[in-house]
Amino acid sequence: MASAFLFSITIIFFLTYKNGMEKTVFVYRATEERLEICQWQDIPDLVFTFLKVFPFIIVGIILMALISNPALSIAALAGPALVGILLASVGGDSNYKAMYKRLERSECRWDEVLEATLDTHHGLIALTWPWEIPQEWLAQMKDPEEKEENHTQGANLYFRKDQESQVIELIKKKLPPNVKMTEERIKYDFSG
Repeated sequence: MASAFLFSITIIFFLTYKNGMEKTVFVYRATEERLEICQWQDIPDLVFTFLKVFPFIIVGIILMALISNPALSIAALAGPALVGILLASVGGDSNYKAMYKRLERSECRWDEVLEATLDTHHGLIALTWPWEIPQEWLAQMKDPEEKEENHTQGANLYFRKDQESQVIELIKKKLPPNVKMTEERIKYDFSG
């Protein structure tokens, strides 16, 4: 009973720590010609260490269940053991950390920007620019109308409230003359 309680507390602590400390880092670089956006997940290394240690904790729980009541060992093997094996295979993989913390990079030329939307409530500027579909994807598309559609991609430029005026001024200077920054609140399905 005590081991189940400790196990539950450990899982709750781990999930709270992982979700509370996980953040996405955005780095923007604006030059005269283009905007470059880099982002990655900044996850503490403690999370990856826990994923490697957690299966040993599971083995201890299974051994305690086997010693205290052999009937519980079957239930322990069906539940926590499978979770431990799964986490051991994921957390022990050397590529898992690199995959999860991978760097995403995108860029656009200032003269290609089609739309700019300012959302002062969320502290962001949403930019949209055209996107060319790679040739190998075009070959896989069956609908010819889908190939002809205008495809766009975009990025959100986040800023702190104390930097709002400087960021807005910088972006307005860089935008093409035919693109005006519209101000509206961007509504997400998952936010208020």
